[in-house]
Amino acid sequence: MKKLYSAALFEGLDNEFIDLLLDNKYRIRSYAVGEVVALQGDVYKSLLIVEEGLLKAEMIDMEGTKMVVEEIAAFRAVAPAFLFAKNNNLPVSIFAIKPSVIVSISKMHLVEMMQKNQRVLENYLREISDRSRFLSERLRLMTFGTIKSKLMNYFISLTKDHNCEPFTIPHTHQELADMFGVTRPALTRAIKQLEESSLISRTGTRTYRLHQ
Repeated sequence: MKKLYSAALFEGLDNEFIDLLLDNKYRIRSYAVGEVVALQGDVYKSLLIVEEGLLKAEMIDMEGTKMVVEEIAAFRAVAPAFLFAKNNNLPVSIFAIKPSVIVSISKMHLVEMMQKNQRVLENYLREISDRSRFLSERLRLMTFGTIKSKLMNYFISLTKDHNCEPFTIPHTHQELADMFGVTRPALTRAIKQLEESSLISRTGTRTYRLHQ
């Protein structure tokens, strides 16, 4: 439970005050790797916060095509923008990709905490805003251009803090294909074409150097 103190929702608050706000009105549940936390279409009634582990949010269309929308690490909230939406059905399914511990806080109690402390409200609004910004950039990355151009934009985002230093793709090819909503063979071909065009060069198993 102590790890929950690091959640963005409670930023700037001391541990004793967080305990007073929570007032033991929460639930904790553990999930094994691959276990379903929530399904696409479920009504989102309580705020879920990752206390330990790692989750992935995956969207599946009517034809069965799936796309990984994002990964949710500790100590982030799951889909905070949908909790108070008029249509609060989750647009994604949530799975544990590492052993995870999730804290659940009811919407009613969350409202009570916001009413008691303005910092909680500000933190919640900031998390929604930050997530919206991230998803907007992700949508731009996933929507426009060919697979190769999408990959290049993604690789550039991985190297922006390291200039021309080698970068490591933090996903398997299958995970990356799911992120971009394409097949694994199509992704592999695109990476090979980028190598053949000398836009990237392989320096390790999943490590590359970007050439611009």
